Amino acid sequence: MAEQKQPSAWQLTEAFLPFMTGGVLLLNGSGFVKFANQTAEIMLGAENTGVIGEPGERFLPAALLKLPGALHHYKTVLTQLDGRSIPTSVSIIPLGKAGKEDKLISMMYLTELQQAENALLHTQRLAGLGTLAASVAHELTNPLSIITATCSNLIHEVNNDNMDGEMLLHYIRMIEHSAWRSTRIVEVLRHYAHNTGLETAVTNLNMIVEDALTLVQPQLRKEHKVRIHANLAEDLPSIVCDHNRLTQVLVNLLHNARDAMPPDGGEIYVRTWAVANDSGQGGEQVAVSVRDEGRGVPPELLEQIFTPFFTTKLGGSGAGLGLFVARKVVEQHNGRIWAENHPEGGAVFTVVLPQK
Repeated sequence: MAEQKQPSAWQLTEAFLPFMTGGVLLLNGSGFVKFANQTAEIMLGAENTGVIGEPGERFLPAALLKLPGALHHYKTVLTQLDGRSIPTSVSIIPLGKAGKEDKLISMMYLTELQQAENALLHTQRLAGLGTLAASVAHELTNPLSIITATCSNLIHEVNNDNMDGEMLLHYIRMIEHSAWRSTRIVEVLRHYAHNTGLETAVTNLNMIVEDALTLVQPQLRKEHKVRIHANLAEDLPSIVCDHNRLTQVLVNLLHNARDAMPPDGGEIYVRTWAVANDSGQGGEQVAVSVRDEGRGVPPELLEQIFTPFFTTKLGGSGAGLGLFVARKVVEQHNGRIWAENHPEGGAVFTVVLPQK
């Protein structure tokens, strides 16, 4: 019996290309279209004529198509056959030998991409709310217990006519402090759960860090034996941002640091500072970093960890969305986020944000 020949990886890929939901183009080594699925033809305004044999530069910027490298993700402008331009997200994957390789191009309308990203933002936020709510509920026990115990003492002292003005003021201050603490915890959680479009306002980066610590610090301290050390600069300039979304970024980074720690806990270091603006756009910049004492990140994965559904956590725990969402939110604010390994061990995640 003759041995049956197995299909190549490219033959399998080519068989599935027509069924992909996004727009897909395949350019040959000379830059001409040799395959386009139906979605791509619709996006290019060529559902009736087709685009096979057309130069890729007719639809996409030539400079974009000539970029070297293994994988590119870009937001650009797609030119349809009738000359109209539409904003598009494009991914380019070289296939074959460098210099004359084919290029696989996937395309998605930016409106559709934004809807998908917003859905991921909301999904990741909901995934963390259950854990945060349990932590916050536990943290509320202390101030509420103080309030109830103080009220009970007040009733006892009044009934026994042992109350003087100084003692009354002492009890009132205890109740007031605990009530404000409870209000603060609930307010931060309520804002974190708030799901709307990007809402910007003037705020301070230190306030964002403090909100994130209010949500996660009790749980990290009590359940994971993790201590957080915050070194917050006092002279930070105000920034224009979405306070709630950046709080989500800090919560994600803190949870990521927690998961990187050894089972017996450790230290997490949070720092804020002002940085010189080298972007040429004017205005000051602010930065925040989160450093853990974990294993660190393999150098070859320092960029991959920001891709959706990618996780290095043991046992398959984690959805792989936390760092992806963090980068998307930072990019919405025209900021930068990156990871690096600390010389003393562990990983450091740094976020730099412009004032506006």
